[in-house]
Order: sequence, then structure tokens, then C-alpha cells
Amino acid sequence: MHIMILGATGGVGQSLVKQALAYGDQVTAVVRSPAKLTIEHERLNIRQCDAFQPEQIESLFTDHRHYDAVASCLNTNKGIEPGHDLEEMLSNIIPALQKHAIQRMVYCASAGVDHELTGERGLAAMQFLRHPLADHRAAITLIQAANLETTIVRPLGLTHDDLSGVYLEAFTGIPAEGKGRIARADVAHFMLKALHDDGYIGQSVALSN
Repeated sequence: MHIMILGATGGVGQSLVKQALAYGDQVTAVVRSPAKLTIEHERLNIRQCDAFQPEQIESLFTDHRHYDAVASCLNTNKGIEPGHDLEEMLSNIIPALQKHAIQRMVYCASAGVDHELTGERGLAAMQFLRHPLADHRAAITLIQAANLETTIVRPLGLTHDDLSGVYLEAFTGIPAEGKGRIARADVAHFMLKALHDDGYIGQSVALSN
């Protein structure tokens, strides 16, 4: 499989690049700053691209390049402040995917994007993250309107722990027995698994260790 990975310099993105290469996939890592991605591999192609610029997105498809799937590890640059970064980037990316007949996408969002967190702590977390969650929701709305074969990933609190490959999945709500956190490497592990398993198409999956 040839996977285009957007946001490949972040914690989840870099781990996904490494794991996809180890799995045997071909990877095109799309980054704004190539110097931040120091991985080298014969099946890795690093492409510099600003997703806010539609013409740069289109340049990823030069030389009749074909991708089997896209993984989005993009995040907002606004932190917890109001913004539309994700919505704007996806509004540029989706038309290119449609033009080049790419249907499969795995999109990494955040727990809370489905309004699924409950209890005092959950409601407080969604309130604190209300702006980035709103931006993720707007991006997901664009993806769904395009009828892409998408899996939405909803990780709980992200950590820098090592890859375990052991985590809980919930298709509604959040894992009842989870720790409320998950390693970025395990999020990447699930994203790669979902890309290779059509059973996850159309699902929104919460993850927790």
C-alpha cells in the first residue's frame, strides 16, 4: 500500500511513518519542514507542502503519482484558541483526493469530538478543548460530505510512552475500562491497522490504553 501521511513530523505522524515502513508499505510523508523528519528509508518519499496552499497540495500528485490511502495526523496551530486551521487545510486536501480518485482516509481527531465525554471531568475537558474540537468537527463534516471511506480516530490523553500494541477500542463513547490516555505510538499503530482493515471504514473509534 502507498500511504500519504499528512502531518508527518508530529508525534503520531512520525510514529506512523516508522510503523508503516516496518510493515512494508510505501510512504509519502507530507511535511512543512523536511528538516524535522530525519527518517531515511528506500520506501520513504518526503515532500514539502503547506496544506494551506491548494497549489502545493496539487503538486503532490505530479508524475502521475498514485496513493492508495491518506492518513491525516494534522493538528491546529492555534492550540486551545479559536481557529479554523484544520477546516481550511481539509478544504484544500479533499478536492485533490476527489480529483485523483483517492477514497480511503484515516483521520486522527481527539476524544470529545463526538461530544462523548461524560461526567464532571469529561465535560470540563470538552469545555477546555472546545475550540480545537470544533475545528476537528468542521474538518470531519467536510470529509463526510465528500463520501470518503473514512475512519475517525478519537484518542484520549496522548502520552510519549513506547509502543505497546495493546489498547482498547470503542466505536461509541470511550473505552469503559481505559486509563484515559494512550501512547502516540499506539495511536499510530491503530491508524495503520485501520488502513489495512476495511472493517473500520465508516467508524469513529475511541482509543485508550
